[in-house]
Amino acid sequence: MKKTILFAAFLMLSIFQGFSQDRDFDGLWEGVMEKENGEKYTLSLFIEDNNVYGVTTDSDGDLVKDRQFEVQISKGYGEQLNFFWINKGGVWTETQMFSLSYSSGSELSVYHMRHVSNKSDEKDGNTDWGYFSKGTLK
Repeated sequence: MKKTILFAAFLMLSIFQGFSQDRDFDGLWEGVMEKENGEKYTLSLFIEDNNVYGVTTDSDGDLVKDRQFEVQISKGYGEQLNFFWINKGGVWTETQMFSLSYSSGSELSVYHMRHVSNKSDEKDGNTDWGYFSKGTLK
C-alpha cells in the first residue's frame, strides 16, 4: 500500500510538473527591438509572477508602470512567456502581441507583432497596418 501511495504521488507530481512554468522571468528587462524595415526602438518591461507591465519614466525620472499599454493576458509555459495588449483611440484600435523566450538568466529573446486598424471614410470598413520586430532584452 505504501508503494502504491508513493507511486501515485510521484505520478501526480510528474504530471503537474509538465504543465508548470520552467523559468523565472521576474525582473526589469530592457533592450533594443528592430523592425523589419531596420528601424529600432527600446522596449522596457517589468515582469512579476508572469504578469507583464510596460514601464516608462515619470517627471521625477523614476520608473513607473505605463498605463497606456495595459496587458490583457500574460501566460508563461515552459521556456516562454507570451502576452498581449489592446488599446483604442478615437478612430483606431491596436493589438500588440509579444513572445519572450528564455535565453539565459540575463537575456530574453523577443518576437513582437503590432496590428493597427483605422475606421475609413473612403470605404465601408477599416484600413490597417502593422509590423513585426525582434530583439533581445537584458
